[in-house]
Amino acid sequence: MPRPRSFDEADVVARARAAFAETGFAGTSLDTLLEATGLARQSLYNAFGGKKELFMRAFLSGTAEAVEAVESIRHGSDSPIGRIRTQLVKMAVLHGGGQAPPSLFMKAAVELSGQDAEVASTAAAAFESMRTHYAACIVEAQEAGEVERTADADSFGAFYCAVIEGMAVLGGTGVPRTRLLEIGLTSLGALPITELGQEHLGAEEGDWS
Repeated sequence: MPRPRSFDEADVVARARAAFAETGFAGTSLDTLLEATGLARQSLYNAFGGKKELFMRAFLSGTAEAVEAVESIRHGSDSPIGRIRTQLVKMAVLHGGGQAPPSLFMKAAVELSGQDAEVASTAAAAFESMRTHYAACIVEAQEAGEVERTADADSFGAFYCAVIEGMAVLGGTGVPRTRLLEIGLTSLGALPITELGQEHLGAEEGDWS
């Protein structure tokens, strides 16, 4: 009978994800991965198949988390336009000054999409899911009378996907929270927000400095 595993697979994947997010796939040696996960070489091969297989497990985990974070824009007690602003502010607060841990999803999408078809298709599907969530929130804002019906929700969904993910990348380079907040709130000006939408946003944006 095979010996029962003495480690938690989810914990190993989380540790590998952090290691890959820090130095990328190519920059993470097998020895570094073994040290990060606490696994012996043979245990890693037996459980996951190898470095690439463990990387994909970690990448899929990070991708699912990234999409789930955007999906939250579809829920909440705030008005739809308020949820969009909340997402922009949240990203500025989370990523400002490089204080958030690096994202394996973004690092892998940049590093490997041009050379690995599986990573490219996974990243593309994730970005499409994010775009869909932003677009759906804008449609809700239109239905609530907060955004003009003439606005192309799909195009604005792609726009906010680019803006918000771009804020995360900029934050990772050390751009401060206040600058990211400026970017986020300025992007709201691209939406044709109605008077009702402006009322729902209100004058108070909070002290996020």
